[in-house]
Amino acid sequence: MYHYWGFGLLIASEIEFPELLPFDADKFDVMIITGKTPARIEGLQIEGNLFTFNISNKKLLFKVKDIASYYATNGHSITVEINERVNEMRSVRLYLLATVMAAVLLQRKLLPLHASAILQTGGLCLITGDSGAGKSTAVAGLLKKGYTIFSDDVIVLAINKDTVSAAASYPMMKLWEDTLTKLDDALFSNRDFEIKPGLNKYGIFFHEQFDTSQYPVKKMIILQKAADGQLTSRQITGAAIFKEMIGQIYRPILLQDPDLKVLVFQLFSNLMQTVEVYEIKRPEICNPEDLIRHIENLMQHA
Repeated sequence: MYHYWGFGLLIASEIEFPELLPFDADKFDVMIITGKTPARIEGLQIEGNLFTFNISNKKLLFKVKDIASYYATNGHSITVEINERVNEMRSVRLYLLATVMAAVLLQRKLLPLHASAILQTGGLCLITGDSGAGKSTAVAGLLKKGYTIFSDDVIVLAINKDTVSAAASYPMMKLWEDTLTKLDDALFSNRDFEIKPGLNKYGIFFHEQFDTSQYPVKKMIILQKAADGQLTSRQITGAAIFKEMIGQIYRPILLQDPDLKVLVFQLFSNLMQTVEVYEIKRPEICNPEDLIRHIENLMQHA
């Protein structure tokens, strides 16, 4: 059995996860085993060409064609039935660390947010945005300039008394080949870890710098592509903050339980009281250094 820390949780697993942080503990929050999963469970069923979801209160049955079937229950148990034709485990782990862990977190009343985070004095600056808006390039560029990366792609929000704290997911950045080429730095020279066979995307690890503490969110920067070709920014206030945060929930398809919608409202209402939110619009063709400089100015803005 392998022991890890990830997503703010202690995890025991029969499957090895190089993406997660090895961590010794006596008790564990989540157990991952291999075995048979149910053919179906009661609840909402959503079927697609590649994925099938069965979602009920505290249960998820998630099937990925030709890869695996995953059964997550009560926020602490995951059973993985691996397709007999699978000859590599990266795809199996990829879906578990994404959709399945999102379900586990929601079952535990924790909210996964689609955002990267930079650790600054006193808290976190989240960087998020539409696919292709330059989030990964920006975060990697900030790391190259000496900033401390807290988490890439996903953070985990929880209410701690009257405040909202955030935990990191795991110590790996996922960067496309063209991003690595543009960065042109020894920090990102390793192409040994393909995220998924045939996918031109690679994992860059930062296990030694990984921080398992939880921090408050102080700022949030949302990246969007602009139609007019200008690089601009503005602060968002009021109800617009809530709308933007809703758009960054990770795997929103899993939010079927009314209690979870109440949780989202509570979390975001609390965040609205303390977080500064900025929107950056960038042109389709944008110099990465210009974008990073723009983000830096907002991060340093008091």
